[in-house]
Amino acid sequence: MTLAQELKDYLDTSGESRRALSLRAGLNPKAISDILNIPGLTPRHSTLVALSEATGRDLLNSAKQLPRTYADLISEAQSVGNKTLASRLKWLCRNAGWVPELKAVCKQEVIDFFDRHTPASLGLTKGSMATYRSMLLKAAGTGQSRQRKRRIDDIGGIYKDVHVAIRNSDLPVSTRLASGSFLLFLHDEGIQPSEISPETLADYYRHRTEVSAKGEKQCEKHVREIATLLRKLSDHPDFTRFGFAAAPHPFEGGRDKFGVNDAQIAPLLAEFDARVAPWATGQMSRDGMDRAAFIAMLDAMEQPVSDKKARLRNAKKARAARSGKPTHKSSSALMTDKGFLVGRDRWSEKTLARRRGYVISMAKAIVAATDVVPETIEELTDPEFLEIGAEALAESNKSDYPSGYVESVLKTMRKIASGFVCRPPEEVQEISDLISLHKPGFTGISPRNKAKLQQFTDDRIVKTIRLTGTIVTQVNNEIDRRRRVQRKKTRKLPAKADVMDAELIRDVMAALAHDILMTRAPRSDNVLRARLDWVSWHGDLARLTVPAGEVKMRSSGDADLPIPLSESTSRLLRTYLEVLRPRVLQSGDAQNPYLFPGHGKGRVGTHYSALLKRVTGLLARYVGVNIHPHLYRHLVGWIWLKDNPDHLPKVQRLLGHRSLQTTLDYYAELDEGLVLDAWQEQLNGKATGKTNSNGRKT
Repeated sequence: MTLAQELKDYLDTSGESRRALSLRAGLNPKAISDILNIPGLTPRHSTLVALSEATGRDLLNSAKQLPRTYADLISEAQSVGNKTLASRLKWLCRNAGWVPELKAVCKQEVIDFFDRHTPASLGLTKGSMATYRSMLLKAAGTGQSRQRKRRIDDIGGIYKDVHVAIRNSDLPVSTRLASGSFLLFLHDEGIQPSEISPETLADYYRHRTEVSAKGEKQCEKHVREIATLLRKLSDHPDFTRFGFAAAPHPFEGGRDKFGVNDAQIAPLLAEFDARVAPWATGQMSRDGMDRAAFIAMLDAMEQPVSDKKARLRNAKKARAARSGKPTHKSSSALMTDKGFLVGRDRWSEKTLARRRGYVISMAKAIVAATDVVPETIEELTDPEFLEIGAEALAESNKSDYPSGYVESVLKTMRKIASGFVCRPPEEVQEISDLISLHKPGFTGISPRNKAKLQQFTDDRIVKTIRLTGTIVTQVNNEIDRRRRVQRKKTRKLPAKADVMDAELIRDVMAALAHDILMTRAPRSDNVLRARLDWVSWHGDLARLTVPAGEVKMRSSGDADLPIPLSESTSRLLRTYLEVLRPRVLQSGDAQNPYLFPGHGKGRVGTHYSALLKRVTGLLARYVGVNIHPHLYRHLVGWIWLKDNPDHLPKVQRLLGHRSLQTTLDYYAELDEGLVLDAWQEQLNGKATGKTNSNGRKT
């Protein structure tokens, strides 16, 4: 019997009312009534457990039923001769990337699909999209008005306990959100935590690609995140009782493709972490001297002197300065002499992490190619070792597009070889020759990014330029919808700001960030870390001024980077600052200095680090091209050059390139069509005898 039949039989036999049974089971009074009256309703696992205990019957198995798929809906529509509905159901599955035979029908997912798209992105008129939406929502809701996907809340046992432990742990929020579907998969497959293997993750990947609306790349990314989660669960003290195995993901890629165990290069990495990392970040000299200790030693050398000697020394410095003679070395120069990295030569934590990855890649490439393990940094930076490793890396990174990866790895090796190991000049030159040999064969924008930029047709360029307006329009439409709903409930029309939640406000942030990027193409960090005190007002117009010290290739003595905003963007910025930004600040974060403050637990005093991902996500939704945030700089330059190649000097100034050659290197080969079109005009002019701009016959 089905769950509804079991409950009806129990009620008929016992004579108990629906309300009484619901209350006795500790549920809301209408729980039994909803199960019996709402077709397709799937109760939670906890509800079924409570009802099983209250009735003395096993209702967990009764509740199991095969989900209704889109293939079922299509078949039903065809059986009654509704060809239009069948056609539109197929259209929905095709555009959403769903397999009809495998995808369970869920009304909410249909709603989400239409919410993610605009009529233009689906190739429909506004009226047609409304018709499609209405018909498909009705079909998805027929006979299953409350149906939802099975999820982690619907099971019990060990994996339910694991999920509760993850929710209550200090693991990242993203981990908690991603874990549910994997734990549900393990439960359904009957796999114990200690039995998880790479094959398990491979099976899970195949399962995700079949049942998820996400693409293969997103499914692979999810499975990689699960592999990281397993590693954390295997050694986290709160999860040792479950006995999780730390299974690696099944994908080739990056440093994993060589099949070299991390343990083989452990001594090398231990040296890197203990000696190279502190040197690279400026905390230690290459000889192991502590930075703080050295500065203390310099301070100790500054012995107090008499007033006369102090004046004598100051006069000596002044005379040397007037004559152009060098004075005594600064503390920075002394630190450099002692093998410390100072100023911009030091690596940030982000750079250190990336270059540590380069060290791992090079070491594993050498081991895979020769079975010889470099055990020290000195061995790793030997030109003979690097030559073998570079060849192996180049071979493993072959693709449809040339890559600058090997060149980047070798440049890191050269930095370590010259600055840390102090290899002789001739060996450093050998490494430089290797770098030249492995240059990817292009200057400026990589072929992969060129291909991305070339997806921006004239129509998409217009949509990109108008994206801020599009986002604001969508936000306003949602505000109007929410106000109408509230008016129906309360008979009062609320203020616009009162119906805006954090998600809508973050869309406004993204609209502002997009306009800032399009106005001056600043680098990503200058947008993410923009501060309130960078904003100035000139009448009704706003300007964002990035201090020179925050701009790449500029120092504090150089000119700042001004980003003037348009009248419409200035109005939006004023509304955001005065009305919206205070609404997204966390408790205790009133003094957050950033223009775009962070959000979420523990994010006080931080910036919204995912802002540019939101911007590019909206760009993909409304324009149809997926790009990395940094590609905005090239996009802005290319749009202007596409309009007129003679704008090259202006593009150089806009992007802040120090030389015109840099701009040429980036854009000379971006679009052959620009040159070919100009030549075609010349040919046409010769053929027709038209005159050029100087009035001469061509």
